[in-house]
Amino acid sequence: MTTTLDPRTALGHAPRARPRADAARHVVGGFYLVMGGINAGIVAADPQAYRPFADDAYWSFVTDTWRGVVMAQPTAWILMLAAGEIVLGLLLLHGGPAARVGWVGVITFHVLLMTFSFGIWTWSLPALALLVPAAVADWPALGSRSAPPVPPVAAAPGPRTSQPGGRRRSPATLWTTWVLAVCVVVASLFGLLAETPYRSLPEATVVSARAQDACSIVVAALLLLLVRRPVVSTAAHLARLGLLAYLLYSYLIYVTGVPMNRVFLVYVVIVGLSGACLLAGLRGLLDAPPASTAGPRLVRATGWVLVVTAVLFAALWLSVLLPFALGGDRPDPEGVGGTPYPVFVLDLAIVLPAVAAVGVLLLRRRAVGPPLAAVAMLKILTLFTALWAGPVLALVSDAEVHLGPDAGPSLLLLLASGWLSALWLRSFHRPATEPENERRSP
Repeated sequence: MTTTLDPRTALGHAPRARPRADAARHVVGGFYLVMGGINAGIVAADPQAYRPFADDAYWSFVTDTWRGVVMAQPTAWILMLAAGEIVLGLLLLHGGPAARVGWVGVITFHVLLMTFSFGIWTWSLPALALLVPAAVADWPALGSRSAPPVPPVAAAPGPRTSQPGGRRRSPATLWTTWVLAVCVVVASLFGLLAETPYRSLPEATVVSARAQDACSIVVAALLLLLVRRPVVSTAAHLARLGLLAYLLYSYLIYVTGVPMNRVFLVYVVIVGLSGACLLAGLRGLLDAPPASTAGPRLVRATGWVLVVTAVLFAALWLSVLLPFALGGDRPDPEGVGGTPYPVFVLDLAIVLPAVAAVGVLLLRRRAVGPPLAAVAMLKILTLFTALWAGPVLALVSDAEVHLGPDAGPSLLLLLASGWLSALWLRSFHRPATEPENERRSP
């Protein structure tokens, strides 16, 4: 009689860290990255937005220090705070011993927040009730950079299972990502800190551009995080392509729709590098599409979401452009100096046809449909996150909130794309067939 053993039990290895603890760490890390970008955008738009933050503090020295030190140079101090939040997010996403520092940092941050007012307790107490148990659950698995590999058991026959795929990161991928990330940070900091980086544009557009700059810094950090290992998982590779698509789209708009400023050549480098890397990655997907465990329901639902999204936004833009073509009023918005609005050009000529094509590939069950769907959903998620960061920034900085005709559909798409992106990336993490222990009788 032969028996298939669970190698973790046979060799005395502890199970890997529980998936929920790992997922919680990644969610908190991503949240801190986003909040760092948002805080940087807020202080860049209105350095005095945080002045009343310590008015209700329990101790006078907290209020006095905040007013006399922090608000004396609010831009510098709040940008350092935002940088600290981004570092904590990166530490949590990195894993290993670094994540322990990240957990201690985010818990300490929320405890310190409670010294400012009782009102903040309504946020900090529920947050700590989630953060502390998550850190405790995740802590034992963070003693080393990665879990030790489980040796195979030669005497344990059983069904072979296909493991999630990965690809070795090339040196070109690493250095192009670093160059791209540095260029994005330079361009974004210029947009956040320069006095008039977006001259001749409406105030609402300037606020949105600065909010997008803050989001782009987060995207640059995520790109570096995704290529940090010598072997990149399939899910990380697809996420990288989605972020590259976001950068290409965003900076094509900057190149064609923003009055020329001092970092125009940096915009050009970003467009060239992100476009070349995206095309190379998409070619690889077409040549050898990775397998996905997505079920028929997810495939059909995503296919129809993409097709309907393309049709909906095409109809929305045509409802603005066709009346003008037939003799009506000029379209709103327009590009600088009356040139075509760049979004109209990019969406109608390139993006919306591509989104519809991916949806059709899914509905027709083509092998390349699932990986392209993951890339498309990530691009939609990042784009609409950046778009909605503008109204949020305007709201917290008491600027005028301007919502375009796509506000409603884009908010629905933001929520749907976040959910679908998580499902699709997860489908490339799991094995194609679930392992199971099998006993054989004589």
